[in-house]
Amino acid sequence: MPQEPGLAWPQNSGALLSMTRASEWWAYKFAPILATAYATAALARVPLAPLLPRLLLLLLAFTVGAIYVSVLNDWTDRADDAAAGKSNRLARQSGGVVALVLAGCAAVGLIIGGYFWQLSPWTAGLYLGAWVTYSLYSLPPVRLKVRGSWGLLADAAGAHLFPQLLTATVVSQWAGVAPSGPWLVAVGAWALGCGLRNILWHQLGDAANDAQAGVRTFVVQWGARAGHRLALGALLLEAVGLGLLLYLGRQPLAYLALALYGGLTYLRARVWQQPVVVAQPQAGQHILLNEYYEVYYPLVLLLGQVWRFPSDAWVLGLHGALFGLHSWQRLHLWGAASAVLWSKARQLLHKVGA
Repeated sequence: MPQEPGLAWPQNSGALLSMTRASEWWAYKFAPILATAYATAALARVPLAPLLPRLLLLLLAFTVGAIYVSVLNDWTDRADDAAAGKSNRLARQSGGVVALVLAGCAAVGLIIGGYFWQLSPWTAGLYLGAWVTYSLYSLPPVRLKVRGSWGLLADAAGAHLFPQLLTATVVSQWAGVAPSGPWLVAVGAWALGCGLRNILWHQLGDAANDAQAGVRTFVVQWGARAGHRLALGALLLEAVGLGLLLYLGRQPLAYLALALYGGLTYLRARVWQQPVVVAQPQAGQHILLNEYYEVYYPLVLLLGQVWRFPSDAWVLGLHGALFGLHSWQRLHLWGAASAVLWSKARQLLHKVGA
């Protein structure tokens, strides 16, 4: 049957994925969130395998939220993107399709929110709070995106703080233990620092376009220098939170992985001349610590779980299926790193022998 006018759905899965921007948030947002789930289970000393169906529900909860955010943000940015001369994925998409996608995501989110309410009002509040925050971030007349510091806080809270706190809380509840206060503080500090640094990275990269379109983000209002300084403060908060997470979690492999990541980052900067950035976008960049959160941290946490609970190998396998390609694209650099280290070792041995 021919489609109704105004309801022209994307013709293939690639177009649908482009509409939702899934490639931009799948591994970047969800691997660190699952790392918090794994770390919380390890802290409670419980296996992950019995929690696997609930972890998949949690992943679904965040997926519909991420789709909602991506579509809503692009839809409400159309005029600003046109004024700045930027492309917009939804510029030619019908309002009816967008409304159906947003309504469908919201309906699923409300159902899952009802389940979280049965666990506790606090849990439901964290989940629904992310939805409300991001709606206020994008939708006029509030549109916190154009209100300076409020936009930074809204994005950081909706994309990082609320989801990470929800994950730590709900996994504790599933494990049958009360959420640890110090653990929630550590997760919150880490997530807020990450979130602020992430949105500042976006705003610094879009500063010229935002200024041209009259979008008064924090960076447009206060300048790139203020953005850089705030990003350094966010990195400090993030580092304190990460340090607390590692200390409270007592996972030796996490320290080892951080050291290995640090070594590879050194090679990136000194040998391969790749810019390592805190928040300022650059060509060929490596954003500091993101790779550790997306690849190393969840992987070593799962390896620790498998050591204690062999049945958690199923969770490790599923994690590999969900994020394996993303992880491999980063871990394969260790081949090049090994070649560099071997070359340096041979040079040293040659000097000693001479």
